[in-house]
Amino acid sequence: MRTKKHFGQHFLNNETTAKDIVSALGDLDNKKVLEIGPGKGVLTQYLFPFCEEFAAVEIDREAADFVLDRWPDLRLINEDFLKSNISDIYRSEFHLIGNFPYNISSQIVFKIIEHHSLVSSWVGMFQLEMGERLLAGPGSKQYGILSVLLPFYYILEKVMVLGPEAFNPPPKVKSIVIKAERVNHSAKCDMHLLKKVVKAAFNQRRKVLSNSLKTIIAKEVLIQSQFANLRPENLSPQDFEQLCLFIESNVGN
Repeated sequence: MRTKKHFGQHFLNNETTAKDIVSALGDLDNKKVLEIGPGKGVLTQYLFPFCEEFAAVEIDREAADFVLDRWPDLRLINEDFLKSNISDIYRSEFHLIGNFPYNISSQIVFKIIEHHSLVSSWVGMFQLEMGERLLAGPGSKQYGILSVLLPFYYILEKVMVLGPEAFNPPPKVKSIVIKAERVNHSAKCDMHLLKKVVKAAFNQRRKVLSNSLKTIIAKEVLIQSQFANLRPENLSPQDFEQLCLFIESNVGN
């Protein structure tokens, strides 16, 4: 099966590595699992026969036919995951896994967050640089929007780092596998406001917050906050939560 650059396809070529990635999901016996982009089925072979329920989403028609030729009974949705309705695939909680196309991996994570009530855990392959952003803490250059938002929904851990030789064709970058387990953190602030504030702050990350958040709260009001003269990379997720509580209590007053 030929790879297609516009789909960002790099197929994992090591069976042992595939087993190790799947094992990060834990015992599959009682799990509902959704795989994003099965490709040639290198992960699928260690998932489909062992899950309570299994489904896969594959945008590439040729790859979809390739997988169905091998497992005719497999439930495969031939569409773009970013446009798919997750709740139509599983109506109750499930686990997600995939060698995510690097060009849309951040969009996939945003969609997972959007459906966190259904996605109880996930294991994903990312470009190393992207994975480092997900795992980054305050004060680092990699720290950004997803670094702040993810801890409100999931606990992340690094599973492994892979070199280009683990794939065919080999990418020009290293890759990282990350595991995420959902947390039951009850946010003190409105999460829609939190996302709005975090995005506005990091879209102008060189500015202090009193300047980057002017469209959300007046500068003369925000200057009363302890965070007003800080840049976004200086705030922890909990600091952003406190900042949003301040905004909620002062906007409109």
